[in-house]
Amino acid sequence: MRYREIVESSYRRDDWLAMLSDVFHGRAEFQAAPPEVPVGEQLVRQALLLGMVPLAEGARIAVYEVELAEGVRVERNRRGVRELFTADWRARGCAGALTLAHRPGEDALRFSYVSEGWKFNEQGHLERVSTDTQRCTYLLGKAGCGRTAAEQLEALRSAKPQSLVALTAAFSVEPLTRQFYRDLFGWFQWAVSPQANVSFPDLLADAPSEGIETKIIRLITRLMFVWFIKQKDLVPHRIFDAAFLATILKDFDPYSATDGNYYNAILQNLFFGTLNRAIVDEKGNSRQFAALSSRDVKTLYRYAEMFSIGEREVINLFAEVPFLNGGLFECLDRTRRIDGVEQCYSHDGFSRNALRLADGRWKHRATVPNNLFFDPEKGLLPILSRYHFTVEENSPEEQQVALDPELLGRVFENLLGAYNPETKETARNQSGSFYTPREIVNYMVDESLVAYLGDSDFTRSLFRSDFSLRQSDAEQCRAAADKLRALKVLDPACGSGAFPVGLLNRMVEILERIFPDASVYDLKLSIIENCLYGCDIQCIAVQITKLRFFISLICDCERDPAKPNFGIPTLPNLETKFVAADSLIAKKKRSMQRNILENLAIEPTKSALEEVRHRHFAAKAAAEKQRLREEDRELREKLVKLIAENDSYQPEDARQLAAWNPYDQNAVSPFFDPEWMFGVVDGFDIVIGNPPYIQLQSNAGELAKRYQNCNFSTFARTGDIYCLFYERGWQLLKDNGHLCYITSNKWMRAGYGEKIREFLTSKTNPIRLIDFAGVKVFESATVDTNILLFAKAANQHNLRCDVVDRQCIGGVKKNERFRAA
Repeated sequence: MRYREIVESSYRRDDWLAMLSDVFHGRAEFQAAPPEVPVGEQLVRQALLLGMVPLAEGARIAVYEVELAEGVRVERNRRGVRELFTADWRARGCAGALTLAHRPGEDALRFSYVSEGWKFNEQGHLERVSTDTQRCTYLLGKAGCGRTAAEQLEALRSAKPQSLVALTAAFSVEPLTRQFYRDLFGWFQWAVSPQANVSFPDLLADAPSEGIETKIIRLITRLMFVWFIKQKDLVPHRIFDAAFLATILKDFDPYSATDGNYYNAILQNLFFGTLNRAIVDEKGNSRQFAALSSRDVKTLYRYAEMFSIGEREVINLFAEVPFLNGGLFECLDRTRRIDGVEQCYSHDGFSRNALRLADGRWKHRATVPNNLFFDPEKGLLPILSRYHFTVEENSPEEQQVALDPELLGRVFENLLGAYNPETKETARNQSGSFYTPREIVNYMVDESLVAYLGDSDFTRSLFRSDFSLRQSDAEQCRAAADKLRALKVLDPACGSGAFPVGLLNRMVEILERIFPDASVYDLKLSIIENCLYGCDIQCIAVQITKLRFFISLICDCERDPAKPNFGIPTLPNLETKFVAADSLIAKKKRSMQRNILENLAIEPTKSALEEVRHRHFAAKAAAEKQRLREEDRELREKLVKLIAENDSYQPEDARQLAAWNPYDQNAVSPFFDPEWMFGVVDGFDIVIGNPPYIQLQSNAGELAKRYQNCNFSTFARTGDIYCLFYERGWQLLKDNGHLCYITSNKWMRAGYGEKIREFLTSKTNPIRLIDFAGVKVFESATVDTNILLFAKAANQHNLRCDVVDRQCIGGVKKNERFRAA
């Protein structure tokens, strides 16, 4: 039976029942005249019970068909749709339900599996362990992208036995993510190889460059963001259609291995001349092509000679694309005349200069051949077209079997760990970076927030999806909301942003429960600006973190042609929220004064700098951002002079403080100072993350040499870098603040762990320790791990220790699979 043909067609009940009968080998019990199910919801026009499916362990699954009411948006009614049949299938003694939801006149179908938490007890009988429902969904129909659903249904058909576990696996996002990563990584390896003929101007110059791998990851980052916002019709679909492109580009060959007119004429103009430029700027100028006098302005269109249509038609091609801002699409080429740099450089190669080298490559322009995008089997656009993307972040209660921003983060973090920038060798072990599974992130975020808010029954009720706002709780709700708004959180090794984005989503959920009428976009914007901070030693990782936040903000926006910028708010600038720096190295102050920037002589300049950065966070126009960045530079230089007069820092340290430029996307700071970089003076309320695991003596002891004189009491030459992150995290906390890390658990037993054990005992109040022992948390890692939560306070000797005794990460969330240590 051709499963894929059915799942990629308009919904027909007979076809689906025949397919499900085949999947379950004729054991499904479908009714000839399905009875109507009274659900009493405004969401539904009609609901029918199609039948039952018996499973191997004696459980049964109900199968429902639901026709949604006119105008109902499933995306905005997730919980309502999830709970539609819960009472019915529970009353029938079922373990869950399959639902087929569609709307009249639409080709899309949502195929969902809704269930509760189940496990086997000691007698081998199935028992319920949670009444919280979870829904996993495929979006199917004529939109295509049904390959994964068809393959998973075929795998379920072959499963022995056909159990709840097998059914749950059929709705898992993991196979989709793994296959997408394999496809994307294959493309990445092709793109960075010499055979791909990719070139950028700074790679051809004698001066050091950032490397082809970083450039390709940045290209993927930008294009992936565009692909996500395409789901909201913010970018015209036809600019990805080779047949259409042949009508507007001269001599367009989509399979050319040398010509890159698609990247230059279409993608670079989309990135730099459209998404990074207002439709009408502050001077009243609309989007336009660069004239000779404005050749170095990087927000104007180029390459008119590559089009077979006129300039006005090209401008109209992008006319309905909103201005997004945010820095992701800022061209990274720099010139003396515009940017004031001493040495010009071209990281992006967005140039009008058509000079070619002797081998035919552009000297000042980037070349990315068309076949990298359009090759039918391994081209990037065909790869993306094979998958369904959603801008909605999946949650523990609601998962769509699609590529959401969190899964994209996992893919990017794997790419970041794929190559060592120095040796070009596979660097998974050298980078020490492993993507933290969503369930672990959710657990660590929740426990950190509970500890910060104060662990109580009321506090924990705020985290439950069935929370009910009661008048008697009004004062506690207000206090919790005020405390959340005042929160300062740092991830000192933020990678692709899993923890900061996890915090954002959870904080928004809680505040929405307290203030049901609040704007989700405004809540997110406020939390991002005031609460969340991150640092990573890789520039591109910081860019990917920003990408995650941009997608999160965009998903709450709706296109409105009648409003300015089509109703899409411009994205914030996050350069002073997430920085590229070595978070383990702090600047040493010679003065005993605790907070240098609180000096009375320095305070006015510090306040002026904070105001400039607040204005830059929301700045839109390129000229305005440039003015603010110049003000920022002048104020930084003034502050350094005041600090030097105060004799607070060593001269070299003061020089490095002055040299740090938050707006240079290609620079990594050799130090991290939250007071200087973020204006955070008293420390953070929460430090959270998954720091890297790298032996200090690896790579000829390079890391040991770097950190041996940094005054870490936990330093041991035979130790691991994560031990230093524990101590540095403690330094970055305010008094009574909380740290929550997932790290290797070797510190508990290894000789090098003696110093960190002493440190944790004497300097912290350990609250919770979860040892995963032999359970593998990270898919690609062999390391054994633990989660540790502690407070920066006197040790109360009341640590709760748990050991995971089954390989079930989901059990962490419910605490049902621990045995006392």
